[in-house]
Amino acid sequence: MLEEIYDPLDEYVKVFHPRFKKVSEQTFAALAAEAQVDVQANKKTCAQVYKLEETLDSVRSRIVCWTVACVLCWLGVVAGVVYVLGWHEEIDSVGLLLFGILVLLVLLFAMVQPKLKKLKEERQGLSGKLEEQKSLAWEQMAPLNRLYDWDILTRMMTKTVPNLEFDSYFTTQRLEDLRQTYGWDDRFNKNRSVIYSHSGLINGNPFVLCRTRKFVMGSMVYTGSKTIYWTTTEEDENGKEHTVEHSQTLVAEVTAPYPEYPELTRLIYGNVAAPNLIFYREKSGLAGKEDSLRYKWNRRSLRKKSRDLSNMDFAMMTNEEFEVVFDTSNRNDNQQFALLFTPLAQENILKLLRDKQVGYGDDFDFGKNRMINTIIPEHLQELNLDMNPDQYRHFDYEKAKEDFYEVNARYFRAIYFSLAPLLCIPMYQQIRPPYAIYGREMQRHSAFWEHEALANFWGQEHFMNPSCVTDCILKTEQVEDCGDESTLKVYAYGYTSESRVTYISKWGDDGNWHEVPVYWDEYLPVTGVGSIRMKEDNATPEKSVSQGERMNHIHEVLNQGGLKQYRRHIASEV
Repeated sequence: MLEEIYDPLDEYVKVFHPRFKKVSEQTFAALAAEAQVDVQANKKTCAQVYKLEETLDSVRSRIVCWTVACVLCWLGVVAGVVYVLGWHEEIDSVGLLLFGILVLLVLLFAMVQPKLKKLKEERQGLSGKLEEQKSLAWEQMAPLNRLYDWDILTRMMTKTVPNLEFDSYFTTQRLEDLRQTYGWDDRFNKNRSVIYSHSGLINGNPFVLCRTRKFVMGSMVYTGSKTIYWTTTEEDENGKEHTVEHSQTLVAEVTAPYPEYPELTRLIYGNVAAPNLIFYREKSGLAGKEDSLRYKWNRRSLRKKSRDLSNMDFAMMTNEEFEVVFDTSNRNDNQQFALLFTPLAQENILKLLRDKQVGYGDDFDFGKNRMINTIIPEHLQELNLDMNPDQYRHFDYEKAKEDFYEVNARYFRAIYFSLAPLLCIPMYQQIRPPYAIYGREMQRHSAFWEHEALANFWGQEHFMNPSCVTDCILKTEQVEDCGDESTLKVYAYGYTSESRVTYISKWGDDGNWHEVPVYWDEYLPVTGVGSIRMKEDNATPEKSVSQGERMNHIHEVLNQGGLKQYRRHIASEV
């Protein structure tokens, strides 16, 4: 197995993508073999389900058509009756109309309504059969569906990529290592709530893949209007006076504070290499666009900045394409930057940025604040990486297998290419922390990051103030700690709204000032409080343990503690 990754893009194509495909196939095959699903029986049941769904859709379409015909017939009858009651003198036409009404009534009661009734009965019967067959299919798949857990993807990734490890959950020790060794600042968590986080090690160095919700007080523009009326006296061409009516709509605006809750997924990585280096680069989309005007302009600007002798922190490297495409001209230490981004690292980065077929191209921001690196990939923002096993469960064996491969391949690609910018830098793989993080016993107590993620998993509705009308920032406090069992107090910080009106003076064409009302909402802070009872499961199962035995252990943990949910080795209830 490879110990170091020298070309992340090339090795993904030649090594990791086919290896992960093989691992995922072996994993699903092992789960299916352990579940002993009767695949042929499930296939027959699902064929019945899909046939019934197709027939039911056809019946529903015919019901719509016959319902339209029924409505049209009744409209024709009503229109004919209204016409007859109008006492028209054309006796012949009235007679024909009465005959037409009679024909419509015969059609309604002899054909349309009986057909509609029969179709509705057929729909009801088909719905019952469909529900019965789908329940049977779910029952056939139950042994497999119960085997999925929260760690399936991370276990497969660990088997695929060398020196990649995932924690069971984000521990206090992992957080403390980030603080003490790499200078992590907890101010990051102010006004933020962790939606999910996955921590671990890559080549012995810690990383955290997380999604957070942040509170930002933005603004909203409210609009109000008022229509004014007035009259003037004017003379016509004959000199005769007459009154002219006028109107005008006056519009006013009020800008008021409005709470916003943007979410962002990022990768945080600690490494002691280049310990004083600070820079931030934003995705530019300039890779492979050397002939563009923007590329040439940026290159000119960087050359000019490099020649500025008063700027001692930036000296342009020989590889100008790298400097333009991976613009870090705001760096504070050119020497440490050159040590980190060697010619091989530059080549790897450029190759990664140019590619949009295998990876995602230039879709990430990259920041380094001394020993903390932050990657913000665009492709992760719309992807839910909570890894909830519910996404794998299905009543159709073949569809479940297809989804298992497709979902996990998509997640693996997304996570791998989030790590790829770091893997492009050889020094990051060669340098280990000053002490081996796992050289001592790891304190397996969950950190507040994991507590916030657990609260968000349960949902804001369990903790928010009843008058809250916005999203909430959930923060936690461990109020009772009894070893692996504890109680969390959850605070939900949100806002309620109160209706307000402001009158804005506007000048009208009638020559007067008018007060235009603008209705707006004032947002006032409110706090909700709730609690979570939780138990950490630190019993590490042996590698030879079957998935069924692992799931039995999970159910045992839940039953012993009287808890309802098991997420990432933590059982809990609200």
